[in-house]
Amino acid sequence: MNEVASVVLQCILSGAVLSSLCAAIVIPPLAWLGVRILGPTIVAMHDDRPRQAGAAAFAAAMPGALFLILVSIGLAVGPKSPCLEMPAGKVLYALLLGLTLFTIVRALMRARMRRRELATLLEGALPAQGRAAAIARAVGVTLYELPENRRCSVFVAKAPHLAVYISSFALRHFSEAELTAALHHERAHIARNDHSIALWLSFLTDLVPFHVGDIVDIYRLSREFCADENAIVHVDRTTLASALLCVARGGALHAPIGTLAFAEREAILGRLDVLLRPGCDPSENRWRRTYVTAALALMFALGVAAPILSEFFFACTTSRFMG
Repeated sequence: MNEVASVVLQCILSGAVLSSLCAAIVIPPLAWLGVRILGPTIVAMHDDRPRQAGAAAFAAAMPGALFLILVSIGLAVGPKSPCLEMPAGKVLYALLLGLTLFTIVRALMRARMRRRELATLLEGALPAQGRAAAIARAVGVTLYELPENRRCSVFVAKAPHLAVYISSFALRHFSEAELTAALHHERAHIARNDHSIALWLSFLTDLVPFHVGDIVDIYRLSREFCADENAIVHVDRTTLASALLCVARGGALHAPIGTLAFAEREAILGRLDVLLRPGCDPSENRWRRTYVTAALALMFALGVAAPILSEFFFACTTSRFMG
C-alpha cells in the first residue's frame, strides 16, 4: 500500500499524471465539468440556431475527443514515465491501459450495434418509383422506400450509400407539396453533414461515462431548426408545417440515435411554432456567442496542451529546485 501511495505521489510531483496515460483519466472529467458549466449558456443560444448546433455538438463531443487524443499521447510517451521505474507503477500503468482499452472496445461495440440496428431498419428498402422518384430527382436527393405501413417517417442514412429513406405510410399520406418540403428538409441535413456528425457524436459520448445527453439533445433539436430554415427557402413554410403534422399524426418510426431527423416528436411543437409564427425570432446576442465559442476553444486547447505544458512546467520547477 505504501509503495502504491509512493508511486502516485511521485507521478503527481513529476507531472506524469498529466503527461502520461493518466492524463486521459484526469482531463476529460475536468472538460466535462466545464461543459456542464457552459450548458445553460448553450441552451440560451436559441437566437442563433446554427451556432447553437455547432457549440452543442462540440461541447458534447469534447470529453470523448480529448480522451482519444490523450490516450494517443499517453501511449506514445507513457513508457518514458518515471512512474514505471517501480513495480507498483507498472501495475498501475497496466490497469490504466486495460481500462482504456475496455472503454474503447465498449464504444466500438456500441457503434457496431447501432449499425446493425440501422441495417435491420433498412431491410427491404427499394428505390422510390413514380412521382416520389421524380420529386426526389427535382430536389436533388436519392430516395428509398421502406416497407413500413404503420408509421410516418423520413430520414437520412448512409447504409452504405447516402440517401433519404421514407416509409410507405408517409408516401401514401404526403401530398406532392408535403413530400417536396420533407425532402428539402432532408437535403439540408445532407448538406450540413448532420448524419456523420451525429454518428461520431454517439461514438465519442460512449467513450466517457459522463452525462451529456441533454447537450446532445440541444444539438439534435437545433439541427432540425437549421434544416427547416434551409427548406423554407425552397418551399412554403405552411407546407413544411403540414408535413410535420402528418408525421405527428402517423407516429415516429424508431431509429438508432443519429439517424432519425425529420420525425423527432419532441421537436415538432417548437418547429411548428417557428414555422407558423414567422418574424418572432429573438435578437442575436453576439456577446454570448463569442463567450461560448471562446470558452469551448480554450477548454479544448488546454486539454490537448496539458501534457506538453505539464512536462515543461515540472521540468522547469525541478531544475530550479535542484539549482
